[in-house]
Amino acid sequence: MTTHSRVPLPRATTPSLEPVPNWTKLSRNDEIEVYEDGKIVASGTVDMMALDGSLFWLLQDSGKGRALFLHGDGLLVRKHCRPHTHRNSRS
Repeated sequence: MTTHSRVPLPRATTPSLEPVPNWTKLSRNDEIEVYEDGKIVASGTVDMMALDGSLFWLLQDSGKGRALFLHGDGLLVRKHCRPHTHRNSRS
């Protein structure tokens, strides 16, 4: 019988999430998570949002379809932080 040693795979880093209390700061294609009473209820990509921040449509992960969320429902939204990219400037 041959014994195989397992090499641990590097852990994927969990992307940091920042709260978004003002939904007017959301943009199309932002990757977010939606929480109610401290529990995640949805995650996905912002599809459309109202200019006044009163609602947004979310394309949910895992093929769960499109869902509408209303600011007045007291939900917490957290946005995945995108890594900062450095631009090369040419003089």
